[in-house]
Order: sequence, then structure tokens, then C-alpha cells
Amino acid sequence: MQLNDLSLMPIDPSNVSLNLDRFLPYRLNRLAHNVGVSLATIYTDAFGISRSQWRVMALLGQHQRLTAKQICNMTHMDKVKVSRAVNGLVKLNYLQTTPDKADKRAVLLTHSVEGKELFQVMVPQVQAWEEDFLKKLSVQEISQLATIIDKLDPSNEY
Repeated sequence: MQLNDLSLMPIDPSNVSLNLDRFLPYRLNRLAHNVGVSLATIYTDAFGISRSQWRVMALLGQHQRLTAKQICNMTHMDKVKVSRAVNGLVKLNYLQTTPDKADKRAVLLTHSVEGKELFQVMVPQVQAWEEDFLKKLSVQEISQLATIIDKLDPSNEY
């Protein structure tokens, strides 16, 4: 019998089980959620920006200049969420927009002066949060975790 022949066999629901506490996708999703909620206390409570806005700010801090479409591709956020985040950051005067000479339909996003200042204040705080979060692990475990994530994350090319 081949693997695809199994799909034709009747399934006895009493024999099917899945322990979500050991199922990797569930565990990773739960961990990502908990990390995101904990980290959000820094930029939401202290600076009044949303999780989506933080992602935009962080990407622009790393790449300096991006289009909304590039941000969508890098974060896997949908266009509406990125658009709302960008518009909110523009209203808060944390982002500047410049027409993209290569694509007349797009605008390039960059930190404004105020956005750069905000980012400079936030970065040490989120780095301190990360350091505290990782205190549960040894130096070797932190290195192993980074290696494992690099191997498993197909979007690691950014």
C-alpha cells in the first residue's frame, strides 16, 4: 500500500488524535503570540503605536527606505494592515513619503526626523526585552535556537 492509498481508507475518528501541546505549528503560533503580546507592552504602552506600526518602524530602521508593497512582502501582513499602519505613522509624523521615481504608483517610506528619534529610543528597550526573555536559555541554546530558526524559516532571505 502506498501513502496516497491511505487517503481512500475510511478513518475511524476514535483512533485519530493530536496533542496540540506537542504539535510544532501550534506551539510556534502560541509562542509567537505570547512574545508579540509581551513585547507590545513596550511600544504600545510607552509610545502609543500598534504592533503593525512597530513592524513598519523596525523594517524602516533596518532598510531605511521601502515601499508599502515591500513591507507587505517582508512581514506577510496584508495590504490593508500595512496601509493603516503607514497612514497612522504618517499622521503621527513618524514617517515621510516620497514618490518612487521607478514606480509612479508607489511611494517610498522613510522615518521622519521624529520617527528616527522614536526608533532610537525604542531600540534599546526592545533589545533589553529580548535579552531578558532569552535569560532562560544558555549562550549555546541561544545560538542553537538561531540556527534552527534560520533552517526552518523560508522567508529568511531578508
